[in-house]
Amino acid sequence: MTGALAGVRVLDLTRYIPGPFCTQVLGDLGADVVKVEEPPLGDPTRMVPPAVGEDGAAHAALNRNKRSVVVDVRKEEGAAVVRRLAAGADVLVEAYRPGALARRGLGAETLCAQNPRLVYCSLTGYGREGPLAGRAGHDVNFLALGGFLDGNRDGGGRPVLPLTQVADVVGGLAAAVGILAALHARERTGRGQVVDVSMLDGVLALLSVPLARRAAGHEGPGELAGTRPAYNVYECRDGRHLAVGALEPKFWEALCRALGLEERIGRQWEGPKRARETTDAFARAFATRDRDDWLRDLSAADACVEPVLGLDEVLEHPQARRSLVEQGQGAGRFRAVRCPVRLSTSPAATRRPPPALGEHTAEVLAEAGYAREDVERLRAGEVVA
Repeated sequence: MTGALAGVRVLDLTRYIPGPFCTQVLGDLGADVVKVEEPPLGDPTRMVPPAVGEDGAAHAALNRNKRSVVVDVRKEEGAAVVRRLAAGADVLVEAYRPGALARRGLGAETLCAQNPRLVYCSLTGYGREGPLAGRAGHDVNFLALGGFLDGNRDGGGRPVLPLTQVADVVGGLAAAVGILAALHARERTGRGQVVDVSMLDGVLALLSVPLARRAAGHEGPGELAGTRPAYNVYECRDGRHLAVGALEPKFWEALCRALGLEERIGRQWEGPKRARETTDAFARAFATRDRDDWLRDLSAADACVEPVLGLDEVLEHPQARRSLVEQGQGAGRFRAVRCPVRLSTSPAATRRPPPALGEHTAEVLAEAGYAREDVERLRAGEVVA
């Protein structure tokens, strides 16, 4: 094993997006991640189309650098298997509702008493405490309750759903940060601890600035929410769009000169009425040429303007391609996003393709001290697969 987290064993009891995203980051950085899946189908993202090889592309995008073990934790013998695996783990990540694993003898109190060095990460929708602690939810619910959806509306005033699961991904990143902090603390104290991360907290963290300004009395959507000409999206003649972020005076001046609107220089922070007039003037100018024609001139002007790309365009963009990696998935191959963390001397790497369901059950149980006949007995009793 190589990487910054080489030698760290992670037991992953999660599925869908937040937990698998978190543990894939840890795996990319060198951790040995054992993904515990429930029979008969395992992580539901395996069934999400389109398929790459035998499993879904969504599963492949979130589960490289892992080994798959199938254990029925609903059975006592299955729970005992997980307890044994946790005894030799450095980190356990779970995403059950609060109390669900404790009822099976797999809660933090039990496993941390058994293994005092264990970092036990609990990923929930609303946290382990509070009036909504036991409530079910998905990404759209967390975005709604956290205020994210209210701040993103279409022209008719309807809240707009983002393309990706924002709360889930942010929650997964927050969990990875918390786990790394707990592992660092363990170097000093010799003991693990519980890492409590909720998707709602992740949404609130994204809204740190607007929430603080609102609490301080600010009214309205804010200067960076499409109300200012210097920070906006404009449609071009071909129906495609450009995103403008010309906030600083030098960028604003370069943009105004490129558009032939020199009279607007120095006027990016005028009041609402004049701001609307400038926005309209910019919109008329951008509508006279195609997106890529504008882009050639504006790139040379260094005016903080970029194209609004579709996913197909992103996959082919020379800058974005640096962040993509070709990887296998069974008999298939596809392009996935690399680990977002780049280290100079112990870089993240793809060492294993996404695992087939139960591909490493016998291997991992043998490492935990199970004899071959014990594994076969557990298979016969449908405890493992």
